[in-house]
Amino acid sequence: MKISEIMQRIRDRDIPCVQARCPISEVVEVAVRFPHSRLVYVTDDYNRLLGAITIGALLRFLYPYHYDDKIHSRDILRRLSVKKAADLMSHGNIKASPEESVDTILKRMAKTGVKELAVVDDEGHILADITVVDLLAHSEPDAL
Repeated sequence: MKISEIMQRIRDRDIPCVQARCPISEVVEVAVRFPHSRLVYVTDDYNRLLGAITIGALLRFLYPYHYDDKIHSRDILRRLSVKKAADLMSHGNIKASPEESVDTILKRMAKTGVKELAVVDDEGHILADITVVDLLAHSEPDAL
């Protein structure tokens, strides 16, 4: 089964996106509006994927005192300079093509520990947001 088939089954679901220049307050608003997702995707002015902000990164930024033992000194400096979505996003995103197989994507997700990813076209525009639960719900695992 291809990712494009999964996309057809979840086609009515909106994608949690903000533009790179958006303030962090807008990232929070988008995260709250999309409870199915643990990511907010960051795009450029042409709606191409630049990166993503995890809910964990957002929580560590907003509530650093809850993470005292896990915060590195460089994170304190970073917190002082974060003003917009691009400042908080990570660039190491896992993404998928609609033509890739579900099995290929599940293997990639297992290898990296990623539970959610963007499906993008050849120019990097986000077409869908796929979670591991979507893949499991719509895949046909081999008989046990």
